[in-house]
Amino acid sequence: MRFGVGPSTDPAAARANLPVVCRALGYWLGTTVSPAYFDSHIAMTRALTESRLELAWTPPIVSMDCDAAGIAHPMLAMVRQDETSYYSVLFVRKDSPIKSIADLSSVKAAWVDPQSAAGYLVCVANLRARGVSLSRAFRENRFVGSHGQVVRAVHSREVDVGATFAHFESIETRVISSSGWTEAGFHDDFRILFVSGPIPTDTISAHRGLSSEHVRACVSAFQWLTDRPEFEAARKLFACRSFEPCTATHLRGLRKLVRLLDRPSQITGKPA
Repeated sequence: MRFGVGPSTDPAAARANLPVVCRALGYWLGTTVSPAYFDSHIAMTRALTESRLELAWTPPIVSMDCDAAGIAHPMLAMVRQDETSYYSVLFVRKDSPIKSIADLSSVKAAWVDPQSAAGYLVCVANLRARGVSLSRAFRENRFVGSHGQVVRAVHSREVDVGATFAHFESIETRVISSSGWTEAGFHDDFRILFVSGPIPTDTISAHRGLSSEHVRACVSAFQWLTDRPEFEAARKLFACRSFEPCTATHLRGLRKLVRLLDRPSQITGKPA
């Protein structure tokens, strides 16, 4: 069995921790689970399409595309901050003259990746739903590859605004428990302009070729892992506290939202 992961904010940590997770899963399943690393999520979905992977760590957009195409189905949702959802925030420096989305006019923006839910797609879909003209709002769009890089680009004034993830202690008061900037070592340097979501967390997806019996065994293996010493490697790899079986509704809201962008699936080329 092969378990694939795409780009990581810390590739070295992925290579250090994924083999530990695979060995533990293999012990429970009674088989060899081999780690597989991919430089892009497109390359990883290609491997799923070609039946070269049985399991994959799939961000919500990738999970949605694979599920819609019938290539792989979300098996487990990652629990982060005791939740299986989080938010996208558009943010600026505290001293920025931009006070609200009404001030977005010909600004420079930093995004994570064109397929990033919190770092691009969900934010721009919600802005469009609010009637914001994306072409007028943003004169320059930089895709910088990670949430940490987005934060650093805003902090250094290379760009005016950026999008990243956030977990809230209270969404009403916007008290943050964790975010792209707290994870990058920043704290009170930024101000939130716009909140979008909630967004479903990343999933572990199972290839369509796995039988329902094998899927149940894999779910049990991951849940067993949470009580093992090896879970520390999983926590470092996935930045999650546990796993929950993925329900049919996990990705539903995201599908409706990204339709606002008429975004084609990276797998089929058709609208997601």
